[in-house]
Amino acid sequence: MKRVPSSARTLRIGFKGMRTTVDESVMDWDYSPAVYNFRIENGALTGGLGLTEAKGFHATLPDMRRTYPALPDGAEVKRIFHYRRRDQGGYDDRLVVQTSSGAVYYTSVFESDTWHAVADYTLAGDAAAVCYNYGGKDVLLMCSPESPFAVLDDGTVKEVLSAPRFSSVTVHNERVYGTVSGADKQLWFSDDFDPENWNVSGEEGGYITFSDECGDALMTVSFLGYLYIFREHGIYRLTAYGDQSDFSLKKLFTATGRIYKDTIVLCGDRIMFLTDEGVFAFDGYTATPAARELPDLLYAYRASAAYHDGAYWLACLISAPEYGTGVFVNNAVMRYDIRKGSMDLLVGADVVTLAGVRSHTADDIVFAVDTEDGHRLASVSSDGMVFGVPTLKIYRTPSNDLGTPAFKTVREVTLTTRYPAELRVTTDGVTHVYALAGSDAPQTVFVGKSGRKIGLELRSQSAVCAVSQPVVTLDIIARR
Repeated sequence: MKRVPSSARTLRIGFKGMRTTVDESVMDWDYSPAVYNFRIENGALTGGLGLTEAKGFHATLPDMRRTYPALPDGAEVKRIFHYRRRDQGGYDDRLVVQTSSGAVYYTSVFESDTWHAVADYTLAGDAAAVCYNYGGKDVLLMCSPESPFAVLDDGTVKEVLSAPRFSSVTVHNERVYGTVSGADKQLWFSDDFDPENWNVSGEEGGYITFSDECGDALMTVSFLGYLYIFREHGIYRLTAYGDQSDFSLKKLFTATGRIYKDTIVLCGDRIMFLTDEGVFAFDGYTATPAARELPDLLYAYRASAAYHDGAYWLACLISAPEYGTGVFVNNAVMRYDIRKGSMDLLVGADVVTLAGVRSHTADDIVFAVDTEDGHRLASVSSDGMVFGVPTLKIYRTPSNDLGTPAFKTVREVTLTTRYPAELRVTTDGVTHVYALAGSDAPQTVFVGKSGRKIGLELRSQSAVCAVSQPVVTLDIIARR
C-alpha cells in the first residue's frame, strides 16, 4: 500500500479580536469574524457586557445608587432624555421618557421618586430635546416633526405654536437652532436669549435654506465654538457670533452614503456618527473611519447612540440567528473605546433606545429594553448577564482551509476554562459538539474529525468566563 504523506501542525488561536473587513476565507485564525458577549482581556476570553436594572444617584454620595421606579403600566419607551435642572440651589435632574403613544413621563435622577405624567401634552413622532436656561430657570426644549415645539419647565409644558416643527434643536451661544426636514431643508434660529421668539427679521430670528443635494438637515452640534450642521450626506460649519449678518456657512464633509441622525453624538473632543459606510469620527475639520470591525448592520435607520465613560455606544441590528429570529428593534450594543480603539459587543437584548446621563455626581448610560415583561430601563454592567440571566457567549474562528487545499484531520484541542463551556469543531460544514467542565487545569479534547475546511467555536452560558487560548493539533494530508 502506498503511504500517503502527511505532516503535523500545531495552531494556537490568538484571541486578537474581531475582524469583519477581511474575507473569512483568507482570515488568520488569530482573529474572529464573530465575538459576541465575550470580552478579550490579556489574551483570554472573559465575561462581557451586561444590563441590569437602571439606577439613579444620590446628589452628595456618588457611590450610593438606587433603582429607578418601574415604568408606568404598558409604557413603551421611544426616546429617553436627560433634563438637567437646579432648584433652590439643589440638583433636581430628571429622567424624561417619550412613549410610543406620545405620552411624556419624568422621574428624579437624584431622589427616590415615582413617574409623573406631563399633563395635557403629547409628543408624537421621532422627538429630540435639549436643556436650556431660560430667564434664570432650567427648562427642557422638546420638538418633533409631528408636534409643536415646546418648553418643559419642571412638570409644566408650554407649546410655542409660532415655531416650526423641528426634527432637532441645539443651543449655541445665545440662540436656539432647529432643523426642519422634508421639502424645506432649513436651519432656523431664534432671537437672542428667547426660544419663544422665531420672528424672521434682521434683529430677531431667521432661517437658512439648503438648496443643494445633501438631503435633509438632521441635527446641529455646538462644538469648538462653531455650529456643525449634519445633513443626510454632508457636514456644514456655521460661524455664528452675535449679529446674524455676520453668519458664514462652509461645507466640510461629503458622505457617499447616508448619515443616520440618532447616531450623531458629541464624544469629548470629537463627534461620532454612523453612515452607510460605517462609523466615523469628526474632529471639526475631517471625518475618519472608526470602529472599522463593526459587523454589517441591518436597517441602520433604527440605530441610536450615546457617549459614556470614554466610549461611543451604538444600539444596532445585526444578523445573529443564534439569539433568536423574532422582531427586534436592535439586537446588539457596541461599546467602542475611543482612546484604545477597541470594541465589545453585547448581543441578544432588544434595545429600543439609549441616552447618556451626566451631571454632578451622575455618570451613566440608560437603555430602554423590550423584554417579555414589557419595556424596562437598564444600566450597563460587566457581569455578563441581562437582568440576571447569563448571556450566550460566542467566539468563532474563521472557517477556511488554512491556506492549503489539503485534507486535514483535527486531532485534538487543548485549552483551559474555569467555568463550563462548549467546544464546537466544524469540518466541511459538519459541526461536532464537545462539552467542557470548568477546571483550573488544561483540558484536551480528542476530536479526530477531518475535512478540507475547518473552524472552531467556543460557547458559554456562564455569567463569569475565563478561557485560555486553545491549541489545535492537526494532521495535514497531501492527497493527489
